[in-house]
Amino acid sequence: MAERVPPGRAGRLWLLGRIAAARRSVDLLDRKRELLQREDARLAALSGDTRRRWEIACVESEAWGRRATVLSGVSDVAGAAAAVAGRARVDLTWRNTMGVPHPDVVRSAPAILPSGEAAAANAAVAPAAAAYRRALVAAAAHAAADMSHRLVSGELRATERRQRAIERHRLPALEDDLSRLELRLDEMERDERVVSRWAQQHRAESRRA
Repeated sequence: MAERVPPGRAGRLWLLGRIAAARRSVDLLDRKRELLQREDARLAALSGDTRRRWEIACVESEAWGRRATVLSGVSDVAGAAAAVAGRARVDLTWRNTMGVPHPDVVRSAPAILPSGEAAAANAAVAPAAAAYRRALVAAAAHAAADMSHRLVSGELRATERRQRAIERHRLPALEDDLSRLELRLDEMERDERVVSRWAQQHRAESRRA
């Protein structure tokens, strides 16, 4: 819905105020965009790094898991896994970047396989359990980094859209309105001067008569 511009000189002041506010908004959004771009680049690199670590940890844990399964069979490995199932803990600390809350610090506490469970299985179970713990820690770190990147990247795109909307649509529209209004005001002032001169001449002629 288009804004209604007040008539006359009040409209000129109104438009000048709106134009100044729009330009300030562009400046603020531009600074926000620059800060978000830097944070977005940092988080993109962090997400890529944590993904690579997670993938390496997954390969290592799967290799140890296969060794443990070959030595003892599926049932023994499943029994060892059941001893720690559902006991891992992951805590997140959040931070706020330019109004965007996102994960910052990840604290992972995977369950440790009891030594008795490991001893009852085979020599590969304890290293396999340690490898799976490392994979869980790496997965949590990547999940947090990836979520942070997606949240900041989304806000960056929204900021860019708002900035473009003001620069390409709102400011030009307000400036066009101001130009048209100033033309009308100039015409009104010219008409007023003509009428004023005519009135002065008419009074002068009346006095001479």
